[in-house]
Amino acid sequence: MTTTYNCITPQEAKKMMTKESDLIIIDVRTEKEFLYEGRLDGAILIDFEKPRIFKREIKKLNKKTKYLIYCAVGHISKEASLEMAELGFENIYEMKGGLKSWQQDLDLICTISKLNDEEIIEARKSIITRLNKIEGQIKGMKKMLLNGEYCGDILNQSLAVKSALNSTNQEIMEMFSNVCITSEEHKKDFFKYLKKLMG
Repeated sequence: MTTTYNCITPQEAKKMMTKESDLIIIDVRTEKEFLYEGRLDGAILIDFEKPRIFKREIKKLNKKTKYLIYCAVGHISKEASLEMAELGFENIYEMKGGLKSWQQDLDLICTISKLNDEEIIEARKSIITRLNKIEGQIKGMKKMLLNGEYCGDILNQSLAVKSALNSTNQEIMEMFSNVCITSEEHKKDFFKYLKKLMG
């Protein structure tokens, strides 16, 4: 049984993605990273930091198929690739430097996954629905203030608005990562806003 795997550069990974129609791309980061920090087109998420789930999902896969494995900077993908090789997978390709190296290459920025037109429309509708709900909550707060209602009740409504805005920001960031990163400047903006939201 083989316990080795292949290490390739982001450029080599790009060529493989173009040529190999049966290639399966596995993102071994966390769900949060997968949703908000960009991802390779067509990648599936199998979180390596959830060992039981990772092993369960990996065992469902064909051991003879070609797999491209990546993470954020290349550390976790090495461990995941080694584990898959030890389980008998024959064609494992680990992308050196992870998504960070991919994104640093200006030739590769625009190949980060995009939503199609229908998905973009649905994402915008979802955000508008959330904003409409928040708008109704704020109007309710104004009415409570005008009626001189108990401050604790008003604060509860305000906290509900804050929570709803946080969820809306997450949806906007998800759309940002999948639609709006088409240049180096946009990528810098994305991480700037992500840092503010997580700070």
